[in-house]
Amino acid sequence: MIHSYSLDKRVIPIGMVASLTHAMEQAGYSPEAVLAGTGLTLEDLSKHEWRVSYRQRIQQVENAINLVNDPGFWLRLPPNVSISDFGLLGYAMMSSATLEKAVQIAVKYHKMAGAMFELSFVEEGDEAVLRLDHMLAGSGINRFVVEDLFRGITPLIEILLGKTFKPVKIAFNYGPAVALSEYRAAFDCEVLFDQPKCEYRIDAKWLSEPLAGADSSTAESCENACRQLLAQMEIEADLVSRICHMLLSTPGEFPRLEAIADRLSIGTRTLRRRLKTLGTSYQKILDDVKKQLAMEYLQTTTLSVQEISDLLGYSEVTNFRRAFVKWADISPYQYRKAHT
Repeated sequence: MIHSYSLDKRVIPIGMVASLTHAMEQAGYSPEAVLAGTGLTLEDLSKHEWRVSYRQRIQQVENAINLVNDPGFWLRLPPNVSISDFGLLGYAMMSSATLEKAVQIAVKYHKMAGAMFELSFVEEGDEAVLRLDHMLAGSGINRFVVEDLFRGITPLIEILLGKTFKPVKIAFNYGPAVALSEYRAAFDCEVLFDQPKCEYRIDAKWLSEPLAGADSSTAESCENACRQLLAQMEIEADLVSRICHMLLSTPGEFPRLEAIADRLSIGTRTLRRRLKTLGTSYQKILDDVKKQLAMEYLQTTTLSVQEISDLLGYSEVTNFRRAFVKWADISPYQYRKAHT
């Protein structure tokens, strides 16, 4: 049984979820439809310190893609970028001495901005290249994530430099979904498709350009804070993964919060408080694990719904059916029929 624990790491700033929800609402789509299946509410979007999981963000993006059903929609949206969107990372970039230093900071700490990819930076001849790799999701998500990122880089660099800017070339590792003219209009540069990697290329001469907000003392303090925050994020995300591992190791015998805290060698109140700061709880993690197991059992085994209900610790099969409908919007029988 294979589970993507990395998808449950809560590293996506809630602001990213709020921004997409707002953009979709402006286009006429209800926030409830955009957040369906994420476990998030409209009230959650105002909790500025919250971070959500990759899984929740992917669900939101899938909702938006399905609602719009137009791959060119995102290209036609005006990019809306500000330094505050990136939080501490944004201020670390803004106070850097040069564009090269700002790019290096962005690459080093890009996970703080909820990136669903690996980002690297290299110089090749007269060009500097930002390269994406190790995408977490399928083709639809991949397209949205890449195009959303690349559309935001140009205005971000313009803010950092305090002057107009455009890239030399953009490359995608997939084919065009709409007319080439739409891509050229969106990116204002040469656009290539079906390339080995997704890349954003600029003239290397820009790297030595001083930034408008350069401040050495601020840059140093911001980078130190970024380093500490990223380390803390990794520790906290690992906590959720460890709990998931414990729950999955004994399906049908799910331990109580007190037992989990004891196995982690921390107090029950401390564990409850740490999970709350991550925007989750033991019950939410337990429900998500049961959801994953239920879906996998329905897809890969011939166990009856009653047997699956028993394995997941439900006293009554009707309670399991009710929970499953809440997770998937369809009954266990309908889910099995659709996925086998």
